[in-house]
Amino acid sequence: MESWGKFRRGLRREDQEALDDLFRAARLQLAGSAYAARPIPFESIAMCMLLAQHRLITDLARRLKRLEEGYDEHTDDHRVAV
Repeated sequence: MESWGKFRRGLRREDQEALDDLFRAARLQLAGSAYAARPIPFESIAMCMLLAQHRLITDLARRLKRLEEGYDEHTDDHRVAV
């Protein structure tokens, strides 16, 4: 992350926070990165970031589908919770 310091400082505040979130997500997958032992470490970091984004998108898509179907996941009721 240190090598990205100048890039980060050039970003708007909300983009700095988004970049920090991406690097946090990559750190959560350190075991996978170490196991992969890629010759270019950033490949593993980028893949971890992509994985985190994919999981988030998949989760949001699932939630949206349930809402569109009028399904309340908390009550198993087929009415949309307000």
